[in-house]
Order: sequence, then structure tokens, then C-alpha cells
Amino acid sequence: MNEVSASSAGKAPAISIKNLHKSFGSLKVLEDINLTVFSGEVVVIIGPSGSGKSTLLRCIKNLERPERGAIFVEGRPLEARSKSFKALQQEIGMVFQHFNLFPHMTALENVMEGPVTVKKMQRKEAEGIAMDLLSRVGLAEKKDVYPSRLSGGQKQRVAIARALAMQPKVMLFDEPTSSLDPELVGEVLSVMKNLAREGMTMIVVTHEMGFAREVADRVVFMDGGRILEEDVPLNIFRAPRHERTKSFLEKIIV
Repeated sequence: MNEVSASSAGKAPAISIKNLHKSFGSLKVLEDINLTVFSGEVVVIIGPSGSGKSTLLRCIKNLERPERGAIFVEGRPLEARSKSFKALQQEIGMVFQHFNLFPHMTALENVMEGPVTVKKMQRKEAEGIAMDLLSRVGLAEKKDVYPSRLSGGQKQRVAIARALAMQPKVMLFDEPTSSLDPELVGEVLSVMKNLAREGMTMIVVTHEMGFAREVADRVVFMDGGRILEEDVPLNIFRAPRHERTKSFLEKIIV
């Protein structure tokens, strides 16, 4: 029986995934995934490389189309044919392993781009929101700097601000620190911790076990395209029930 964190009691589901299957040719990447993430909850997904973690996030964001199953955003189905599809997609922000910033735009322009082009917001209003967000991630002084002049940690913080500029209800993070030098990881995790404290619903794929212990309401362990175990961090890290979870954690936690 899967455990739900006490902090989720009485809260409405933000994301519900039902019987999700995804393959690439003959390779089954996701098999019968069922997961509910509640409003304001931080769910951290861990597991070995190739276990389907990133593909699951990409399906939630609709960057990949599953063969079977359904995804619901606040109870509404995320279907490309539905009238609410674009609006629902905008409620989900995503931060990738690689920053994907526009190299010809400054940090400020990168953050403004979505609200202006997608939401048709007036540039002055978008600039105000973008400046507030750059301040929030500690980069107000870098507003006129191009990505090539930013460190990896700074680029990732700009990418987080860019995702937040679309005012999402859910944030997905796909290994946001894995391409950073070790000394830059902390500044990105600090921004993510602040988001969690502010009540942002978050699904985070990461190998940062310290972050999972400290911030997650629930930890999900995946392997072979399946969810093998999910529980509160204390139980996952101290007494995992599944043998595969135990062997994985023994290898990565010294």
C-alpha cells in the first residue's frame, strides 16, 4: 500500500496519472504508472538511469505522448484534442537538465519571452514580472547579461525564473543540477527549497538525496519503467520495503 504524506491530507490532486504506458519502438519505458500529486506537495522521483523518470515528466508536460493511460491536471484530462489543452499545458512549468536559454536574449528577455509571446502580455507588465522573478532567484543584477556570460548555476536559475513567469500551478524539474559543477548545485537547490516553502506543487527528478530527505513530502522510487515504491522520505531512506530500492540506495548513499 502506497503511503501519502500527512501534509497532503485533505488537499485536492494537482496531477493524477492513471495506468500510463509509454514505449519507444519495442522498448517499454513506462509500464502501468499510477501516481497522484497533491496541491502544494513536493514529490521527488529517484531511481537508476534509464528507469523512465524523465520520460514520465515529459509525458506530464505532453512532450511525449503515451500509448495508453491518462493524465489529469486538477481533475481535467490533459488531451491534445480538448479545448482546455493549451490552458492546462500552461499550468505546468518545466525546468530541464540543460538550460535551453535563448542565447541571443539577455536574462531579462529570456524570462519575459513566454508571457509576451504565449500569453500576449504587454511588454512593460512582462518586464515587471520578469524583474521580480530574477530578484526572487537572486539574479536581479544579471538582468542585462547574456547566457554566455552566466555560470551554469546562474543559467539554471534564469531557467527557473522563465518557467515561473508563465505562472504555473505545477513545476516539473528534470535533474536540474546534474549538469552543474558541484559548487554550483547549492544555489539552484536553494531556489527550489524556497519554492517548496512557498507552497509550489513540485515533481522533481534528481540524484540529490539530501534534497529529497529535506524537502520532499514523498519519495517515489522507479526502476524498469515502473514505480516500485513510494513513501515519506524517512521510511524510504531508513527502511525501504522493496529490495531494489534498498540496493539502489546502498550504492549511492555513503
